[in-house]
Amino acid sequence: MAESASPVARKTVQAPPHTDGASHALTTSSLEDLYRVEMPQLTRFLVRVGATPYEAADAAHEAFTVAIEKWDSIREPRAWLRKVAHRCYLRQTGQRDTPYDPLPDRPGGTCPIAHVTLKEGNQRVLYALAQLPPLQRHVMAWAQDGFTDREIAQALDIREDAVRKNRSRARRRLQQTLVEEMGGHDE
Repeated sequence: MAESASPVARKTVQAPPHTDGASHALTTSSLEDLYRVEMPQLTRFLVRVGATPYEAADAAHEAFTVAIEKWDSIREPRAWLRKVAHRCYLRQTGQRDTPYDPLPDRPGGTCPIAHVTLKEGNQRVLYALAQLPPLQRHVMAWAQDGFTDREIAQALDIREDAVRKNRSRARRRLQQTLVEEMGGHDE
């Protein structure tokens, strides 16, 4: 059986190891599989950075559209998608409308918004994240997606020690915000 000449068929992508404790490697190597695994995670990433679920889904879809065109040149798909999706989200600023209709289903019959439905505790964390300065919020979003300090530094074009310092400050502020929100009771 001949190997496919398609550039999509040549890539093997690692999904993040933190989803449920086990490492989930994509065993098939296509952009479709990357979409299926990364779309909900990319949408959550953008929500953590500050996007609404609708803005996040729109920017994530736009990033995947760009990925189709540039698939051959993408070396680190997970990091590349986050950088491009974040830029797409930032470009939406002047064109944001409040949507009233549900998002259309994605392939497979599920809406990406369903994957970012949040429990009360997660909503509090998102509120606390929104209180952080942009760089701290961005570093935390990358860290929550399982990226190392080195990978975050490369993606954000900052030094590793700056990543560590911003993550540390963000954690302190998050803890302070969450404790204050709970009425000062540290649980």
